Amino acid sequence: MYKILLLIVISLTTTALFAQKPTVVASATPAVPAKVVPMVSTKELKKQLESNFKRKRYKNAITIADTLLTRLKKDENIFMKKLASKIYLKMDKQAIADLKVWYKNKDTAATIIAFMPYQFEFVAKKRSGDIYYKSAMSWAPKNGMPYILYGAQLADAGNSADAITYARKGYGLLPARYKVTFAGTYAFVLHISGEKDEAYKLMENEIAEGRNTSENIRDYFNFYIKDKRYNEGIDKATEYIAKDSLAMYYVERAELYNASGNGEKACEDAVVLKEKFEEYDYWLKKYNCAQIMAPVAPSMQRTYIYEVVFQGKIYDYRVTNPKVDMDKGISFKYKMTGDVGITGLINMSKEAIDTAHVQMNRFNGKNVDLTDQTSVWVSNAVFNELKTTGESFIQASIFSAQVFQVVTDDDPFYVVKVDDQDKYIRCIHLVSKDGDDSQELWINDDPKNPLILKMKLDFAIELKQIL
Repeated sequence: MYKILLLIVISLTTTALFAQKPTVVASATPAVPAKVVPMVSTKELKKQLESNFKRKRYKNAITIADTLLTRLKKDENIFMKKLASKIYLKMDKQAIADLKVWYKNKDTAATIIAFMPYQFEFVAKKRSGDIYYKSAMSWAPKNGMPYILYGAQLADAGNSADAITYARKGYGLLPARYKVTFAGTYAFVLHISGEKDEAYKLMENEIAEGRNTSENIRDYFNFYIKDKRYNEGIDKATEYIAKDSLAMYYVERAELYNASGNGEKACEDAVVLKEKFEEYDYWLKKYNCAQIMAPVAPSMQRTYIYEVVFQGKIYDYRVTNPKVDMDKGISFKYKMTGDVGITGLINMSKEAIDTAHVQMNRFNGKNVDLTDQTSVWVSNAVFNELKTTGESFIQASIFSAQVFQVVTDDDPFYVVKVDDQDKYIRCIHLVSKDGDDSQELWINDDPKNPLILKMKLDFAIELKQIL
């Protein structure tokens, strides 16, 4: 546009000069140069696109992407940012139209269109994907994928009658190589629609044909769990193990044992998975197996040894043989080692363990009865709030009270020494909601024994050993 305007200016100036009479001489007025707006570089526009998209400024992202696509017509990353922005803004018709133009092959376009509701988690957001599925079916009516994907969404939504209709049609249209890929999806729709025998048979055939992928094995045995046919599933898994000792068969048998309430047998398979297949401690932790879990049940008489760091000093804080009953009260003896050298007895009343949101973390060597505070343990109220709402108001430090929120950890386990071996405790990790990372807590994830495992406040304390 700038070049066109410049040509017009030059053209008009030239015409004016030729139109002037040569005999007329006038003092020349200095020309004011035109203000040139520099073109934003492609590199800068890409940065702006990423920034706006990351900040969910989707309208801006669309405008920038349009500009970039005039320069980089085949850049798929830019196109996808534009497409995603339109989908997030619920500009569904425009998004579908863009996909039809971008992908010249109708089958490819239809497949991509049909995947959008899954890609953008429409079901979780309670957003209908009908317009995508139906547009895809209309665009490529002989492509089976939109039909079977639509059937799966309808099954998820509880519309089994329509689900089976679309899924059957879609599976029938799929080429052989894609039937293998979508066997699990089709079996899922069959099962949820009441065609259970057909669902079981389809997955058994897939496994018998050598397509014993982790996905197929998992989908097949999930049917047994959903139908509560635990013993039949266990027998089937055992049969497969005898023929082909794959890790996934042990996994599914362990899952069936666990679902049936037989944790001991589940742990036996978890041990095999660790020792034979190098699955490490994952399944042992999942089933809370005694082989690796720390003994922190309320009935166990143990000594908990904490390390305390306070004002440059390091010493032990020992909790001995606590009596824990979250319906009645808690009592324990404590001892501080080193220069501190004090002992005492703490009793927490039923009222304290039911409602308290304040922690008592200062000890003076005397016996203390707590009625509105807890110590070393959190109250039922705090634990229940953390589990139901994900946060709770706690005064853990004498200097401040905070709303603490649950952090979702990839590996929610706390490691502690038990008889010189590393053991695990399933825990809840908390941080202060105001973003002050200096305040953190770790709590045993057990309503019958919500023991504090670690705190980072104006001092630090962490459970190091259980005797």
